[in-house]
Amino acid sequence: MQDLEVKNYEHNLKMHYEAKRKELDILLTSSIPQQLSNMKTLLWINFLMIGLMLQLIKKFPLPDTMIGFFILSLLAILSIMIAILTNRTKSYGVPDDTLYMSTFKDDEWTISQAILDMLEAANIAVKENRTVIVKRAKLMHISTIFTVVSMLFIVTSFFIKQINL
Repeated sequence: MQDLEVKNYEHNLKMHYEAKRKELDILLTSSIPQQLSNMKTLLWINFLMIGLMLQLIKKFPLPDTMIGFFILSLLAILSIMIAILTNRTKSYGVPDDTLYMSTFKDDEWTISQAILDMLEAANIAVKENRTVIVKRAKLMHISTIFTVVSMLFIVTSFFIKQINL
């Protein structure tokens, strides 16, 4: 009877570990790379807008609202650079302590204890990676707001320029 309980417990632990591992894999292979891709896109949008505005300023002077555009675009670039450069570590959820694993008694609970330790390592990794994603998301949100408002400055400047012509 006890052997059956141990096997069932191990089976349940394995199911929990597999689910946590899949969640970790999604974070590492989908969420974090997608976030980096979105940050790069925001960077290119802001660099492109600054380049276009510099070319337009050479041809005709624009109103003072363009200063706001440049400041907001630079702030967007700065916040994205901070997001990219900070929180760069990823946690993979693999317990590296093989010496600790060798201290387990060789009994019916050995497999269960090993699975519990792997589950705990995966759980810690998920929490750490979620923290990285949330911090980056906050900075991306700020950068997106700066980008949108700077685009509004550009549109406003062109409308003002067209009205004054």
